[in-house]
Amino acid sequence: MSTTTYDRPDRLTGWSTFAAVWLLIAGLFNVVDGLTAIHRSNQFASQLLLFSHANFWGWVILIVGILQVVAGFMVFSRNPSGNVIGVSVATFSMFIWFFLLFVAPVGALLAVVVNGLVIYGLTVGSEG
Repeated sequence: MSTTTYDRPDRLTGWSTFAAVWLLIAGLFNVVDGLTAIHRSNQFASQLLLFSHANFWGWVILIVGILQVVAGFMVFSRNPSGNVIGVSVATFSMFIWFFLLFVAPVGALLAVVVNGLVIYGLTVGSEG
């Protein structure tokens, strides 16, 4: 009977650290934005939203932010599940920002590129 052990490096690679830091930064901003949208949903122009109400989008942003923070901490602790959660959340975020390219081109393009780098850092770049 053989057992398989996975060798974890003693420290994070540069790409993994980059991805974890950006997951934490984006997650904390999204938590604040989500809470603000929930608390002040009546001050947003809801008729301009394509789907639902600002309160709904506040909850979506809040949940994504919490997942990003959790994934960032899990990557820092070298938990492989953190990479899976981080890649999933970054992919979802990249997908959403892609649709905002014509609304806020500079910010959306920057977000798409950074999410792509986070995905790279959690997949290929974490093997270092």
